[in-house]
Amino acid sequence: MAWFSRVPVVDVTKDNFKELWPTMLVALKTATFIAVDLELSGLGNRRKLNTPSVDDRYKSLAGVARSRAVLSIGLSCFKLNNIDEDGPLVLPFTTQTFNLTLLCSEEYVVEPISLKFLVDHGFDFNVQYSQGAPYHRGADQNGEAPQSVRQLFSELVCSRVPLILHNGLVDLVFLSQSFYTELPSTLGSFLADLSEMFPAGIFDTKCITDFHIRMPASYLEYVFRRSQRENAVHQSKEQPHVTLTFPPYPPHMACVEFRDCCLPDTLLNTTQSTMVIPYCEQYGAHGTCPKGVKCPLSHDPDIIIDQEDWVKAKKKRRRDRKKKKGNKIEDEGQDKTEHLVSMETHDGRDVTSVDGTDSVSSDGQTHTDQSDGGTDNVVAKTRVGCHRAGFDAFMTGFAMATMVCKLGKLCGETDSFTTKFQLEEFANRIYLSGKDFPLQIARSAFAKPSNNHKAKLQRLQFGGTSYQ
Repeated sequence: MAWFSRVPVVDVTKDNFKELWPTMLVALKTATFIAVDLELSGLGNRRKLNTPSVDDRYKSLAGVARSRAVLSIGLSCFKLNNIDEDGPLVLPFTTQTFNLTLLCSEEYVVEPISLKFLVDHGFDFNVQYSQGAPYHRGADQNGEAPQSVRQLFSELVCSRVPLILHNGLVDLVFLSQSFYTELPSTLGSFLADLSEMFPAGIFDTKCITDFHIRMPASYLEYVFRRSQRENAVHQSKEQPHVTLTFPPYPPHMACVEFRDCCLPDTLLNTTQSTMVIPYCEQYGAHGTCPKGVKCPLSHDPDIIIDQEDWVKAKKKRRRDRKKKKGNKIEDEGQDKTEHLVSMETHDGRDVTSVDGTDSVSSDGQTHTDQSDGGTDNVVAKTRVGCHRAGFDAFMTGFAMATMVCKLGKLCGETDSFTTKFQLEEFANRIYLSGKDFPLQIARSAFAKPSNNHKAKLQRLQFGGTSYQ
């Protein structure tokens, strides 16, 4: 089975920026959609970022973006190839992913909690300060370099393809302030600016997950891993799925890092092991844990997903037994201790379990009766290094691709990706923490685009990028 087990990510620094510029430019120009992720030096007061007033949230975020810095930006370009109309829907993508290490040329605030998180997950600040590609915040300056991070973002805007983010409000504010122009003072003008900057639409995979797919959790690593597992199962069953092709990077390209994301060998087994490994329930639900990498319980998404599926399977067996008992259809001769029940998990696997081997505690976690007395204390190590902007951008883009396969409806020939798959109801809706509704990106009758944006866009339209 031709599943992808590792992802090439091209590391871009000031030392190889010009050398890789043509490659990045072609990837942007030919992409069907582009996923973006940022690593930041801080987010300021978290309470202000979650205040009930969305307008106040924007004002707080704008202040943070003016004083903090982008440490790295991930770009993952997904190009949709020809679709075979025979058989089940298969979406073949060619994918190129870049991790750009940056260094703001102005003073900026750094927050210890943010830096510690990045260090714990493999971020190298020695590389950032010695090799980070320079950039400045706010409006354009005289003598802008023709090949720079700011120019690259201008190319992204001029590509006029959908922008894909995960929980993207913070990213949108930082992208605009750091690489585009000064942010407007009001949320209404900012939304009007965005609607013109990205006319093909902005998609938030966290918003789609929470409001449409409704997975048990919606943090990025979880969404990606469950999407990857589900996609592999669908591929094995010749159901609609996504396939990926990566560029054949030559061996001498030392800047290419291959990120491992191999699926479990037992994914397609119909009879799963009943051994249970404890996992951190807080991390499993929210993707965060105050103990970080020092947490004694597992943060491995595969373990979390497997245990969730077993809990679901257990509950389903209980409901089935109660239903059979109520209808008086139980067979008198059946073996009470070895009653096999077949069911499907969230990712579409057919799982068979034996009654009496597992139980669900009051906290909702599955536990296994162990005769040897030792294996129930096994803890899987937390995978380190998964929070790199480049790979996070890839995870976001792949999740979007599988969502298109699941929710989209392929229609006639059209150049618009959004129209081709009838994705209008998912576009331009950004997740808002603590709200039961998304933030809609649209130009309001009561707010106009900002003057800074109009001046910037005019420069881009009249030869401001090499795209023209």
